[in-house]
Amino acid sequence: MASLLLSLPSRPFLRNLALKCHHTLRMFSSSTTTNPYLMYRLTHYGSSFDDINVTSNIHYFDPVKEDEVIVRDKAFPMELRNTSLVGMSHGWGVFNVESDEHKALYVSDYCNPCGSKSNPKVIPLHPMGQPNITQKRIITNAAMTCSPDQSKDFVVAANCLGLEINFFRPCGKPEYSGSGGFKTQSHYFDQSKEILTCPKMKELRFCNLPELTQSEWELLDSCSPPTAHLVESPSGQRFLIKWYAQNYQPGEIMTFLCRGTKRFMVFREEEDMNMCYTEDIGDLCIFLGGSEPFSVKASSFPGLKPNSIYFAGEGFGVYDIATRKPRSFRPKSPSAFSKTPVFPLWIPPMSL
Repeated sequence: MASLLLSLPSRPFLRNLALKCHHTLRMFSSSTTTNPYLMYRLTHYGSSFDDINVTSNIHYFDPVKEDEVIVRDKAFPMELRNTSLVGMSHGWGVFNVESDEHKALYVSDYCNPCGSKSNPKVIPLHPMGQPNITQKRIITNAAMTCSPDQSKDFVVAANCLGLEINFFRPCGKPEYSGSGGFKTQSHYFDQSKEILTCPKMKELRFCNLPELTQSEWELLDSCSPPTAHLVESPSGQRFLIKWYAQNYQPGEIMTFLCRGTKRFMVFREEEDMNMCYTEDIGDLCIFLGGSEPFSVKASSFPGLKPNSIYFAGEGFGVYDIATRKPRSFRPKSPSAFSKTPVFPLWIPPMSL
């Protein structure tokens, strides 16, 4: 049995905050929700970003049909014109704006395929204030306790380069003014409102580790250090996934191919924080990318492959956990995906 503390990963797109989010993805029939979507590209239309009438086409990939979905002519909110999309959680984008005076965040349903086309919601969060040394670091990802549509009393956690995590609440709540932060060597902690003042670290113990052949070890050795991702099933079962990938070479063009991804290792949480290796997660599909991880039941979305991981970032494709084999997506309209993907952001099923 091995025991270790997971360190924060350093590669862009894969720096998932790995916060334990206490929510269960509600499962609806396919007639009342969208499929899971991958938002991979934005195109804007207008004379300039100062033009109030700038609109966007948002391009999604539907893994059920393996084809493109486009939401056209969506209003591009003025508040988001000079921001960077640094994360996505519960279908809401987290946008960062930086200046010499401050660094601030917004959350918006602008990227949500079910959000308003004419008037996307934009919610400002309390700014970080005058940046200190750690706050000047780049925000690499973010997560939310819940969707703002579910509760107005939500918390956003922003992960910066290094070991800094800062917390934010919506503006207009004086009792929640400012943000909190702490440094930790652990990659995992229970998320709750109390964490702002009393974070609880969890040490994970790994057991039932797989026996690997020499060629499999050589393959893993050829990869960059794995990134670790926590995800919760609709029933509340938790899994930790290690993602092994080879870095792209300078000048390489990312396409809808599995490319750099070579292997995933899946660990199921058992009692006493034991994480046991498994090659069977049943009817589940796990979605990993630059957004907060989530899972769905494959049987609720005919066309999805059970016991699989759908991934975006270090290549794009689906990984069969049982056979340990990744495959590239096979879009029905290849020309639609000829341009380099920009955002490897998965969006969970949204209620229509």
